[in-house]
Amino acid sequence: MKTIFEDVVVEVYFVDVLKAIMVGNSLPKDLDLIDLAQSDSKTQIFVIVGSQNGEGTGTGGRTTTRRPPLPNAGSVTFTDGESFLRVPYSSPGRRGRIEFYFKTIQRHGVMMVTSPASGRSDFFAVEISDGDLYALYNLGGQTQRLLIAGQVNDGQAHHVIIERDGRTVTFTMDGDRHTERLSSGDDGSLDVGSTLYVGGTSDQEQLPWLLWSRKRDYYRGCLWDLRLDGGNIVELAQLRLDQGMYFITSGCADMPVDCTVTSCLNDGVCRERWTGHRCYCALTAYTGRRCITGSLFTVLLFIYYISTV
Repeated sequence: MKTIFEDVVVEVYFVDVLKAIMVGNSLPKDLDLIDLAQSDSKTQIFVIVGSQNGEGTGTGGRTTTRRPPLPNAGSVTFTDGESFLRVPYSSPGRRGRIEFYFKTIQRHGVMMVTSPASGRSDFFAVEISDGDLYALYNLGGQTQRLLIAGQVNDGQAHHVIIERDGRTVTFTMDGDRHTERLSSGDDGSLDVGSTLYVGGTSDQEQLPWLLWSRKRDYYRGCLWDLRLDGGNIVELAQLRLDQGMYFITSGCADMPVDCTVTSCLNDGVCRERWTGHRCYCALTAYTGRRCITGSLFTVLLFIYYISTV
């Protein structure tokens, strides 16, 4: 039965006898459920299960909402490139959907990867490599790497939806949508373990070799509003507390802004990093932290001279 009070929808599943319904401090203890069920509403859904002894059954007495009940409960920032979260995950089989938002300035990083199922080579992963966003699939045969979007490490918020129906994969990035087709040679089902690692993984050595960022740092940046298979937003901030992970902060932190016009000289390129900016000097004739140490040509000439003496 579905009941409505002001802007809240309450969906009630009777197990024995419903003792009381309270949402916040605004609902009275006694409600005319039939009368309220005839109203209209479009907002949050609460699932409440109760019995005479007050013990929930069915969904375990748990209340779920379309958004986490606390501010920033669904958003975290990975700051050191070595931390990760374990998210409970049901193997999607032939169909699956993952949706999330993120922003980062890092060029590389493993964003998420599934744990393996016993006796299977299947996996799903999302990574950033050279600033581009990729999804990787293995459905029990060949590993396939698919480009989602390019140059996403701009420090701006991006919205990603990944949907798979058999071998058809549809990517939506900030409203732009395109579809890819996975090759045959497998059973078309993604059978993985019970954990989705977000921000990295517990065993870097076990990452698939086609995951190009596997030998680099894990993801650094903000990630929020993660939904798995159309479910509720995952409370990442609560998982951070439950799992005791360091170097992950609740909420979405501002991206570092360290680069100035004088950070790198002699046409060196300044790149923002969570640990401070870095000067890219490869396209100049200079080296060093600010591209001001000697001339690269002079250094190479000296090395050549020493080697021929």
